[in-house]
Order: sequence, then structure tokens, then C-alpha cells
Amino acid sequence: MRTLFLLPLLFLLSNVLAQKQLSEKDLKQLSAQAEKMMKDPRYKKAMAEAGNNDVNNEALERFPSPSPARMATVPSQPMSKGVMSSYLSNLYTAYKTKVPVAAVQAAQQAGIKLGNDPEKLGVAAVTNWYNGAPKEAILMSIAASMKNPDNKMLLNNLGALLNMGGAPYHALPILKTLVSEFPNNPMFLNNLGQAYTGAGELDTAMYYFKRCIQESPHHPEANNTAGQIEASRGNTAAAAQHFENSLKGGFNDGAQRGMNNLGNEQSFRLSKFIKPPVDQPYFNEFKYKLPRQCQNANDAPLVRQEHEDYRNFIEGVQIAYSELSRQESEKGEAKLKKLTQAAMKNPMVMLTLRNPIQLSAGKILMNWGIGFQEEMREHNQRIENLDQKIKGIQATYEAKREAIVKDYAERKRQYDCGEGNGAGCAAIERLSKEECQAIAALSNTTQGAIATAVADKQQKQLYMARRIFNITSYYGYLASPNKEMANAAFYKACAHYLTELEKIAGTPIIVASKCEEDKTITQAKSESDNAKAMDCPIDLSIPFAVGKIELNCEKFSFSAGEGVTFKYEKDFGSKQSTISIGAGLQLEAGKAFGIFSGEVGASAEQSFYIVFDSDNNISDAGLALQVELSAGAEASVETPSAIANEYLKKEILDQKIELGYTLGVNAGWTFNDGAISSIAKSIGGVFKK
Repeated sequence: MRTLFLLPLLFLLSNVLAQKQLSEKDLKQLSAQAEKMMKDPRYKKAMAEAGNNDVNNEALERFPSPSPARMATVPSQPMSKGVMSSYLSNLYTAYKTKVPVAAVQAAQQAGIKLGNDPEKLGVAAVTNWYNGAPKEAILMSIAASMKNPDNKMLLNNLGALLNMGGAPYHALPILKTLVSEFPNNPMFLNNLGQAYTGAGELDTAMYYFKRCIQESPHHPEANNTAGQIEASRGNTAAAAQHFENSLKGGFNDGAQRGMNNLGNEQSFRLSKFIKPPVDQPYFNEFKYKLPRQCQNANDAPLVRQEHEDYRNFIEGVQIAYSELSRQESEKGEAKLKKLTQAAMKNPMVMLTLRNPIQLSAGKILMNWGIGFQEEMREHNQRIENLDQKIKGIQATYEAKREAIVKDYAERKRQYDCGEGNGAGCAAIERLSKEECQAIAALSNTTQGAIATAVADKQQKQLYMARRIFNITSYYGYLASPNKEMANAAFYKACAHYLTELEKIAGTPIIVASKCEEDKTITQAKSESDNAKAMDCPIDLSIPFAVGKIELNCEKFSFSAGEGVTFKYEKDFGSKQSTISIGAGLQLEAGKAFGIFSGEVGASAEQSFYIVFDSDNNISDAGLALQVELSAGAEASVETPSAIANEYLKKEILDQKIELGYTLGVNAGWTFNDGAISSIAKSIGGVFKK
């Protein structure tokens, strides 16, 4: 439900992104508008209809208490293949008798349609889980594992789904067995840690999370749950470090809320590592290099002309991008106005206006914007300090220059240059030349100091301007509700960056002088640049043994095919999770880039990942590199040596389509019972000793 409360604010945010840069005033204004909308009885009714089970209730945010009686039903030793088969059979029978008959029939019919192929059943189970059919998913996952208990990924995914559904005691025997066979696999270690967390055994859970994090330092789920545990124990510093590492691995609601709950200092840190996954190929911000600073008197006339040319050039390009932004904004606003009017008449429309990409990018952008206010204040203070340093250099120069002028004025008074006093005139002329040379020497020395100080200030300003551009151009584009508004947000970010460049360049501070006449001739240069549009940088189509994932700026679909994928449970409560798709079981060891987050790297093996929140909405997605093939035979994709954006193109992903990809589920933690917890509790222990 918490996602629903964000919708009004994210919806209103889009218009601001296309018009101007987000300020503290804008955020307050947007929050007030969103609060007003949320008080509307029609909106409240819509939220109630969308799902009245508030699985993220703050009052429920307590870990379960240990249950020695239930833990006694869990075998103390790993299971053999024969014992595993028997356990899975008992588990299937137990769940089959407890879930609704319609769910049993749907799962069985899907199995028949898939030829009861275990790998296909396994994929269908995961897709049905994320499509809101948890009971069918559990039955299909158990059935898949029963048919091929040697497939470690099927067993892992079953354990993860049981965790996420609120059945940790049923997951423990499976996951303990997997970890005994693969003691260094981070996915298995994480899922075992999550199972112990669900059972209230927090010390044991932390033991496995530490082992997982040792193998995968930025594992989003292991770090998030470890952070929640540390926070519950009052270990703020350790919790903050875990939350930060979790968010670096994949942006997720649990760690983001955990970081915010620790206080302003930790919340502020969140904004510092939110960054776009790739450099913007549509607008090269490094292309528009600042004009040089004056170093000495000989540079002065050339530098003045270069600055004038730069201002004229930047202004021309800035005007072009601003005009494009205005045109696209008008088109987008017309579309948005119609949707807004419809949403105010029927708030249910609000809940369907955004696709997962827009919602996820909007949440990331908003979290960055809120934390960035403090970061910007610190930046402005640093720039103010550097300005004072430059003014201090200038003031020192003026004082020394005045002292030179005063000294030579006193010395010149000793001589008379009246009629017939040639010697006095010669002495005064000599002193004037000395004075000029002294001032020139001082001014040229000072000019170098000024140039160094200004360059230092400009580098810090450039860093911040590029940072703001990269964030707003990328996430602003993705968060916008239609193509026109996306273009407007991108063009506006470009125009704002160019405006900042003009401000950063400023008017050159030139104090350097020389005593001889300057005969340097300068000529103005005329330059231009073409404004470029941005295309959606996300275009994924990932095939599996059955069905596929499709993700782009228009839609997200995760399906195992007609008649195999179900979605009809409104009050479906889950825990957040991360799925790994592709070459291996290790989530990350140097992520190349993410759709929403990541770091540049290089490797020949890769796997995709998608982070889901407790409402099964996408929080983050991307590409994990340096994958470790610890268990199971999985398809791999060769990473081409090209810009990261090309990885996302369908033709590259589809080159291995005949192999298909496998799914690995990393369970996470959210403070709710889970969709099958009541069923699991009614079943009790199923292990036969």
C-alpha cells in the first residue's frame, strides 16, 4: 500500500521535471498537493479497492519470536537425495490439502500444458508468484522440485518462495541442504539467512548473512535484512553500512526506508550514491569545455575573446534546447491534462497511469532530490568559501598595488619636472617605468594564483552541474508519464546544464598587465551544435524455457504463457526480493550497469537482476557481472566491448535465445506475514523423522 501513497506525488513530480529543476520549495509544494489529493474521499476509496491489506504497517515492524517447538520439526542435518524427495512429496501433499481447490486445479492444468517439464514448471512458478498467484506458484514450485530434485536452482527458488510467503520452517530443510553442498554460494546463503530471520533466529541469520556478504558485498537482500536486524538492536552505524551496501547493490524500498529511519545524517548519504548507470550518449556534457583562465598578460586579450565566443556559443545551444523543451512540454502537458482531469474524476485512473519504469525512476529521483537538498547546501558553502579565497587574493593584490603606487608617488615628489629641469623629468620617467614593472610583476604573479583558485572552484562547480544533469536527464526522462514529457525533461536538463556552464565560466578575472603596448589582434569565432533527442535506454526481452520477461519504457511483463500465468489475488502480501536471470547464481561482484543503478566494469559472463518491493513492483534492475557458476547449468551471454547502452538492445540479448535463461530468486525481508503464512502454520512440520 505504501507504493499507492507515493503515486500522487510521483504523478505531480513529472510536470515539474519537464519545466524546471527541483528545489526545496518545489518539493514542499508537491507534497502539499499530494497530501490534498490523498485526502480526497474518491482517492481513499480507490486505494481501498486496490488493496486494503496494508502489509507495510509500521506497527508490525518487529521480527518474529523464536519458536523452539516449530524449530524442533526442522531436521538438524542436511537431507540426502532420497530424504529430500520424501520431504518434497510430503510438502506437496500438505499444501495441496490446504490451498483452495481452484488453485490446485489451476496449477495442475498448467503442469499438463507444460508437459510437466520441471524446468518449465519452475519458471512458471516464479512468474506466477510475481504475477500475484502465490498459492499456485508454491504448488508448481514444489511439483517442479519433486520431478527433478537434482536441480539446485529449482530447490533454491522453492526455498525462496516459501520464505517470501511466510513459511520459513518449511524452507529451512531445503536451504540447509543446499548450503551444505554449496557453502560459498551467496544466493543460497542469503535465502538460508532469510529463512532463519523468518523463524526469529536472528543470530543464526546474521551468521549466514555475513557469509553471503563476504561473497557478494553489495547483495541487496542480505544487506537489507542484516541492516534491519542491526537497527532493531540499536547498532546504528552497522545498520547504515548494510543499508548503504544494499542500495548500492540494487535500489530497494526496505533499505531506503531503513536508511531514512536512522535519521537525517544517514538519509543524506543515500543521495550521494544514486547515479545513472551509463553516461548519456545523447548529450556529451564533457564536450562543452570551459574557456581557459588567464595566466599572464600575454594571454589576456585572447582569453577575453575566448570567453566572449564561449558565451555566444553556449547561449545559442541553450536556446535551442530550451525551445525544444518548451515545444515537447506543451504537447506532453496537453496529454497530461486529460489524464489529470480523468484522475480527479476517478482516482482509480491514478493507479494505472504509470508503468513500473516510471514509478521506480520517480521513487529514486524523489529520494535523491530530498537528500540532495542538504548536499547542495554543503556544496554552496564550499563555493562561497572558494569565492572568499579568490576575493582575498584580489584584495591582497589591490593592497600591494596601492602600496607600490603610494611608494613611487612619494619617491617622485622628490623631483621637479618643471621648465628646464630635464634631470628631474628623467628621474620621474625612470621611476614610472620601475613602478609599471613592479605592478606588472605583482599582477602576473597574482594572475597565476587567481587562475588556480578559479579553476579549483570551477572543477567543483562542474562536478555538481554534471551530477545534477546526469540524474535529472536520465531519471527525469524515465519518470515522465508520456514520451513528450520525457523529451521535455531531457531537453530541460540539457538547457539547465548549459546555463550552469555559462555561469561557471563567468567573466574572466584579469589583473595581469605589461608595460609595453599590446598589439594582439583577436577575431571572434562562430560555432554551433545540434540538439539531439533521447530514446528510451531500456529495451529488454529475456526468454526462458517457457515465457519471457519484457521491460521497456512502455511496459513490463513477466509471463510463462497463456493458460500458465495467473493473476487474481488482490490482497497478496509478499516480502521484497531480487531475481537473478541468466548466467549464474552470484548476484554481483562488480556490476557493469543497472537500468537504474550500477557501476562500470567488464567481464565475459553476466546475469540480469530485477529487484521487487513487497507489492511486486520493480525497484531496480540491471546487469551483474563476473558471475560464478556454482550450481546448475545456465545460459551465458558474451559481453560485447561497446557502450553499456548497447547491452540493452534486443538483438544482443536475443543472440542466445535458443538456450533460454534460468531464474534465481533471492528472498528478502519485509515486515509482514506473507501470502501463505496462515496455510504454513496450519500445516506445521512435515518432515518425517
